[in-house]
Amino acid sequence: MTVLEVLRAATAYFEKHKIDSPRLNAEHLLAHALGRRRLDLYLEFERELSEGELAPLRELVRRRAEGEPLQHLVGTVEFCGLTFLCDKRAMISRPETEQLVELLISNFRSQISNSRVLD
Repeated sequence: MTVLEVLRAATAYFEKHKIDSPRLNAEHLLAHALGRRRLDLYLEFERELSEGELAPLRELVRRRAEGEPLQHLVGTVEFCGLTFLCDKRAMISRPETEQLVELLISNFRSQISNSRVLD
């Protein structure tokens, strides 16, 4: 199977299992399984994948279809422009949480200039 065929098959599988953003999930998992950036997949659509490359992807796709969070599968999560390591011990924040943090930072900066926050 080529990269493009795998993406299409994984996307269809995720659609069948009602996974949000099925194509995006397929791209992230394939890029992770191949050790590449997501953008690089677009440059390799016609590349044939070996069985050794497909085997770990099949497991990731199965687990994602069962509802395991994408961030737990790829081991990272982005939050407020930063990338954090992530595994099953971590809760995945909702997009609204990031928006709330950005709103608080914006309000805080407008009230106090040259401020620092100690965590």
